[in-house]
Amino acid sequence: MVEITDKINSKVRTITNRIPISDTFLVTGGPILLLEMLLFLGPILIMFYIAVIQMENLQLVHELSLQNYVEVFSGAANIEAIKNTVFLSMLTTFTAAVVAYPFAYYIARHGGRFKNQLLILVMIPFWTNYIVRVYGWQIILGSEGIINSLLIWLNVINEPIGWLLNTNFSIWLGLTYLWLPFMILPLYASLEKIDETLIEAAYDLGATRRAVFKRVILPLSIPGLVGGTIFVFIFSMGAYIVPAMIGGGQLFVGTRIAHEFGIGGDWAQGAALGSVLMIVVAGTLWSLMGYTNMEEMF
Repeated sequence: MVEITDKINSKVRTITNRIPISDTFLVTGGPILLLEMLLFLGPILIMFYIAVIQMENLQLVHELSLQNYVEVFSGAANIEAIKNTVFLSMLTTFTAAVVAYPFAYYIARHGGRFKNQLLILVMIPFWTNYIVRVYGWQIILGSEGIINSLLIWLNVINEPIGWLLNTNFSIWLGLTYLWLPFMILPLYASLEKIDETLIEAAYDLGATRRAVFKRVILPLSIPGLVGGTIFVFIFSMGAYIVPAMIGGGQLFVGTRIAHEFGIGGDWAQGAALGSVLMIVVAGTLWSLMGYTNMEEMF
């Protein structure tokens, strides 16, 4: 028993010795850690607490229960919202990767002296409030919008296409448009850092362009691809504005949370949905972080 205790104490001392905490660290980092605990960990703990209590007559009842989590995974509306959110987030991430890769590849490998200008073009959407940009899609996709009006004028269709707006299609299109730059930039960072001599060596050894891309360029760009996937998937999972403005009432986790905290009047249920969403996002982030270095992404 004494030997076991000594081994445990030895392990603890080893771990603590590897985490040097000096007075300087406490002075410089202490306030930041305190602020982090107050502004980040505090609200999260409050959310988890509200998720395990009940709400009756618009009043929180401080009786611990897991009923809210049971409702998250048994309520028809919640299940449909989770399915829609996960599916559209995965589809958005895949679409963004497919569209972004050629853009990032061209800028990194063939942009030449115009790289900075091309990157500025990618980042221009950030200069405009994204609510305004989403509202622009209402004008483009509406029954009297640009696309329908043009197709009717060209006699391609006789009446407006109804599924362009207020459907899962419009949510997917809006999310892909919004988060595309967050896929292009990490991919560009990885592709731009590829050593040119590796590509030249592959060609010297007789590799075709397809083989060079498959065995050299694509594997070395994986960190950027994973980084972009993290950004796009997480942003899509937590989306609210796009489903609310151009989703037409399609069930989405973000809109369900807003409903429960608003008209629904069930904060506990909204907190349970939010905590489940946070756990899913945190799990995704944790599983993908091993494939990329966030510090070297930009």
